[in-house]
Amino acid sequence: MKLIAQQTTTLQGQATIPSSKSQSIRALLFALLAKGESVITNLLMSDDLQDALQVCQSLGAEMTTDADQLTVCSQGLPLQTDIQQLYTGNSGITTRFIMPLLGFRENTQAWIGVDCGEQMRARPIKSLIKALIDLGLHIDYAQKEGVLPINIKGSLQGGETQVDGITSQYLSALLIALPCAPQNSIIHVKDLHERPYIETTLHWLKQQKIKYQHQCLNDMDIYYIQGKQTYQSFHATIGGDFSSASYLIAAASLIPGCVTLHGLDMQEPQGDKRLVSILQEMGADIVVGPHALVIRGGQPLKGVSIDANDIPDLLPTLAVIGTQAAGKTEIYNVEQARLKETDRIHSMTQGLLHLGARVEEQDDAMVVYQSSLRGTQVDGYDDHRTVMALSIAGLLAEGQTVITDGHAINKTFPSFIDKMQAIGANITNE
Repeated sequence: MKLIAQQTTTLQGQATIPSSKSQSIRALLFALLAKGESVITNLLMSDDLQDALQVCQSLGAEMTTDADQLTVCSQGLPLQTDIQQLYTGNSGITTRFIMPLLGFRENTQAWIGVDCGEQMRARPIKSLIKALIDLGLHIDYAQKEGVLPINIKGSLQGGETQVDGITSQYLSALLIALPCAPQNSIIHVKDLHERPYIETTLHWLKQQKIKYQHQCLNDMDIYYIQGKQTYQSFHATIGGDFSSASYLIAAASLIPGCVTLHGLDMQEPQGDKRLVSILQEMGADIVVGPHALVIRGGQPLKGVSIDANDIPDLLPTLAVIGTQAAGKTEIYNVEQARLKETDRIHSMTQGLLHLGARVEEQDDAMVVYQSSLRGTQVDGYDDHRTVMALSIAGLLAEGQTVITDGHAINKTFPSFIDKMQAIGANITNE
């Protein structure tokens, strides 16, 4: 599928933002670990969520759906499963978070294989594997060292380890699992990136009254986690996703008109809500309400420097915004953007260059200058965020822009085209 974006001169209307992917998958995994019946409302139905649902069902969870409400019934720990192979798709959260939890199976002396989609096979896991071995698991690489697929057996005992901070998913995986281990644990993390995602995980732990301590020493974060804790069943409603909202927020800010976006709560522990304050600093007219944003677009913007270490998923959106801001916009300290579904620093640089933008690619940064864009065909790199960001650029470009790999939007935002059309964007698919 291809996305086709035509230059759009005005946006007007309202849209409700879909729920958070990262919160949806966390909710499922906590429901899997908790004995009893958990009820989750407003889950994001997407490719990543389907992968997470299948994994949780394979590990013993029973699920029923009624309207937008999912009921998860679990026996808790140990996880009830006799499967020998687990497939996690291309969901980074599902894949990395489930690995330590396999140390809580009923029969931990039996090997279980973990495999995934092609994109996820290319993403690093070596630091997490080393930490899991330190904590009691036995892990063999099935094909190539440092990447999936792998085979796992043994019990997650707890103890002391260090994990790389380049992606928050390594630490979050351990923070969720280790309270259930029989021993107390200490995790050392050097140069922790993406801190808001860790705050999201810690928010869940606090809701569950999990006992832990956190200490910062220079560039090292240390987490002390008490073992032998249990998770309780719960009721939760998943809030709107600021990562998905970023494309509508950006388009509504850059194109004249008035757009109201519903379902967003600035109190949510999501780092990507920072886009609102970044755009306001650049000159955008955004009014924040209790559960909605009102955006009056077309205001002149000025370029700024943005430390994006905590918000790597916003890099594609910020790069597009930079093409419309006076002077230059620097998006820096975001090397982990190269380790996502694709190398997003490279994919966005190439896409914007093809559209006529002046862009500089650096090791951990992009520098984007105010530019006039011209429609053409660009590569979506089979990456949902690259595809959606480039479609926003297509609304700004003269003529027509065609983005390949449009199917990638289904990973996190299946309703993207409908939501954009609801506010007047000229985006279709073929």
